[in-house]
Amino acid sequence: MDLRLPHLMIGRLLVGGAVLIAAAIGVPATWAQDAKDREIQELRQRLDRLEKEIGVKKEAPAVAPAPGAPAAPPQNIGDRIKTLEETIKSTPLFGVIKDWNFGGHVATSYNYNFNDPNGRANRLRVFDDKANQFDINQAELWIDKPTTTESPIGFGVDFVIGRDAKKVHSLGLGISSGDDPTKSDVFDLLQAYVTYKAPIGNGLDLKAGKFVTLHGAEVIRRTGNFNVSRSLAFGFAIPFTHTGITGTYAFNDWLTVTAGIVNGWDNTDDNNNGKSIHGMATITPIKDLTLTLGGTWGAELDNRDAPKRGLFDFVATYKPIPPLTLTLNYDYGEQDEAFGPGSQTARWHAFVGYATYDLTDKLSVGIRGEYFRDEEGFRLGFTDPVTGLPARLNVWEMTLTGRYKLFDHLFASVEFRHDQATNDRLVFDDGNGIRNSDSQDTIAFELVYQF
Repeated sequence: MDLRLPHLMIGRLLVGGAVLIAAAIGVPATWAQDAKDREIQELRQRLDRLEKEIGVKKEAPAVAPAPGAPAAPPQNIGDRIKTLEETIKSTPLFGVIKDWNFGGHVATSYNYNFNDPNGRANRLRVFDDKANQFDINQAELWIDKPTTTESPIGFGVDFVIGRDAKKVHSLGLGISSGDDPTKSDVFDLLQAYVTYKAPIGNGLDLKAGKFVTLHGAEVIRRTGNFNVSRSLAFGFAIPFTHTGITGTYAFNDWLTVTAGIVNGWDNTDDNNNGKSIHGMATITPIKDLTLTLGGTWGAELDNRDAPKRGLFDFVATYKPIPPLTLTLNYDYGEQDEAFGPGSQTARWHAFVGYATYDLTDKLSVGIRGEYFRDEEGFRLGFTDPVTGLPARLNVWEMTLTGRYKLFDHLFASVEFRHDQATNDRLVFDDGNGIRNSDSQDTIAFELVYQF
């Protein structure tokens, strides 16, 4: 018997195993290299197309290289990208818009009222006033250029289309005094202003034109709110927009003050000869706590300069831990001679509390509780069913909201809300078109795409 046979077999097995191991290691490495090569090739092709589109050409050398001289090395990707960036920056259009910011969103929803009102009306609501239907709430596009020390002149323009635009029209842009804003166009020029950073101290930021109010914890722009519906405070305690001029000055890293003069509440065309003072102070006493105290005071009644309207607004926002945000908002307002010459002063109060919590990077939940006290019925428009005169109305509401990020830029929200009037006030429709209920429950679904 040949004793060399086992040794030969063992040797062959070892060699074969080594080959298999090398192949097992080398094949993935080869696949990874192939994938990397394909990615580089795709990037080169995309770079070629972009260079062609903007007119970046590879020029041939003016003098042909001497015979036998080495050829010039090909331009690498980094150099080509640098050339491309310099070409883009040198174009006149880019020089104008390089500091501009662009953005917008589209928001659609479905709202259901469990009272099933015949008139399909959600009473005491601002934007979500239609029940049991799909709606196009907002399609917004905004452009702005912030001011800097190097570039002190800026601007802002904000367009809104949709049902919400009907509710925020200012007097003189789309509607006139006495017109029903809900009958106006679905387009609104929400903001249009010019800014200038004056070289005073730390820089005084001036703004002139039409702009949203400084007051309140909620805003008109849908993406600036967590809940689907807006609070009573947002809809009835404060104004939406102003037209005038303001100045903002940061005294230090914890105190910023804004003050200015405006036509009044929600009017581009002034409705009297008076003007209103508008302002706010922002204070950050400690990390993660922001306090704002603001107010507006001036003549707001049609063709009457003497009676004044005043508003005090307070908002506190605190983040005790990164996923949790707590907000408190209080508003107090009063209107002299609210119901005609010599009549009483009307007063209103709004208390709102918010809590939102990020369960994951995609899922968040929130709760809002609110109490609105309209002492003389001036802001909520309630009239006594017996006398027919304006009367006190106190309402509270509780809102539960969940939001989920479906994809990049696409968010879905679901909200349940309960509205309750106190003292058995019948202000909500209960299925027959008549206000014979002291409460209403709604559920809303919303999709928002932000770009």
